[in-house]
Parts: sequence; C-alpha cells; structure tokens
Amino acid sequence: MIEVICPNSLLEIQTWFAKIITSPLQENSRSNLPVYPDSLNQEIQQKIHPGPQLKSEERVGVYHQQYWWRLITIMQEIYPSLVHLFGYEDFNRLIAEPYLLDCPPNHWFLSYIGSHLPEWIKRKYQGENCDLVSALACLDLAYEHIIFTEILPKIEPNEIANCDEKILYLQSFVMLFEFDVDFFTFRAKLLKHPFPYWQTHQLPRIKKKGKKKFFVLFRKNEINLYEEISETQFAILRRFQEGAALVDLTELLSVCDNIVDWFQKIASRNWLSLRSIYD
Repeated sequence: MIEVICPNSLLEIQTWFAKIITSPLQENSRSNLPVYPDSLNQEIQQKIHPGPQLKSEERVGVYHQQYWWRLITIMQEIYPSLVHLFGYEDFNRLIAEPYLLDCPPNHWFLSYIGSHLPEWIKRKYQGENCDLVSALACLDLAYEHIIFTEILPKIEPNEIANCDEKILYLQSFVMLFEFDVDFFTFRAKLLKHPFPYWQTHQLPRIKKKGKKKFFVLFRKNEINLYEEISETQFAILRRFQEGAALVDLTELLSVCDNIVDWFQKIASRNWLSLRSIYD
C-alpha cells in the first residue's frame, strides 16, 4: 500500500480556505460577491493570486458565494413545503442558514445535507407554529428519502398463508406516521399552488387537534402515495418494522377489521419481505 503524505502547507491552506467559505455570507458587492473586512482582504491577497479578471478576494468570494447558494438550493429542493410556508427569504434566514451553520454537511450524498433538520427544528426553532413546521419537515424529508430506499424480495399474496411462523419485515419504502392532525392533507394543499400564491392567499386551514391519526406513506410504481390507516393496522405495521411473525400478532390480528382483505392488499403492494434491510 502506498502511503500518501499531505504537506502541512497544503493542509493549512485547505483548512484556511474552508473556514472562509463556510462562514456566513454577510455584505455583498454590486457584483453580488461577498465583501470582506480589510484585514481579511490583506490575508487573502497574501495567500491567493489575483486572476486576469478578478481580484484575489473576488476569486475567493466566488467559491464562498457558490458554496452557500448550492447548499441553500438543495435545502429548498428537499423541503418544498417549508419553502411554501415561509417563502424563500424567510426559509433561508430562519431555517436553512442557521441549520447549515449548526450542521455543516459531512457526506458526499447531497440528499443527506438536510437529514437532521427535523431534530434541529425541535431543538432550535423558536418561531410560531413549531408543531406544524416540525411535521412538514418530517414529511418533506420522508418524501425525499423514500426515493432512495432499497426494495427487498417481496412476498406474493398467495405465500402469506405459509408464513405464520416466519419473521416478516416491512419494506423500507413504507413509512409510518402518527399525528394529532392531518398534516399530509395540509401539505398536499400547500404544494398544489406555486410558492408565490401563498404570499397573497390564506394558508390551508388545519382542523383542530382531535383523536390521533395514523398514516402510511409508500412508493408504488415510482409514485409516492399516502393513506390514513387504523390504529390497529398502524400497530401491526410497526411490529413488522422491527420484524415479527404472524403467530406473535394474534391479539392485534383478532381486532383488525377485514384482516384477510387488508393483508391481501398490503401483500399485493409488496409491503412485506422475509428479509431485513440489515441482513
């Protein structure tokens, strides 16, 4: 094995450069590039040569600007319902920028950039409607990640009867949610119109909190779908997320309405597998 040694001078300038471009954007020039304090300009000029068209600080500014624009654009793409709720400027200022400062990206896969936003909102977001913002963040992230879930070997509907004692697992493209209100319908109505529509119209109404609601989000034929399910169906599917045999679910199965038809439906949708994603 060949050992590659990084010169200290290269490591130092990479660290220095990363610190600059990951710092928050402050003031911009007329050319829309970051404006730095004189002391930092002098430091940049000592380390970076000017180009044919741009000064040293402008060359660094291009990377600084593009770093933030790229990350914020990705955040906007992952969280469309939050963009519709806040508008671009407030989403960037209240959500994307402070989140990225607290949770800078550390993975090559761009869709992972916003993976910790729902937890961050619960810990750090101080604005109004925190429950709504948190729920929409969870749903947006689920809709993003469901595209990349692994599909395991399915169980055919006629095989269910022979699986009484086998451990069954819920496919990872089937996601379960429990809410006090129907945030799925609110999100669908929110995304029905282009973003500017909500700047001049009242947001969709949310019914007051009532009895718990249970939902399943799933992917079928490359389309994301959701539906409300019963509490018992939710409990059964939750057990399958962990891995469970039908013989161990007798109590739940006995109180589930139309259990045979329901199992035929989930089997026809390929929701169950004999393999775990961890196998």
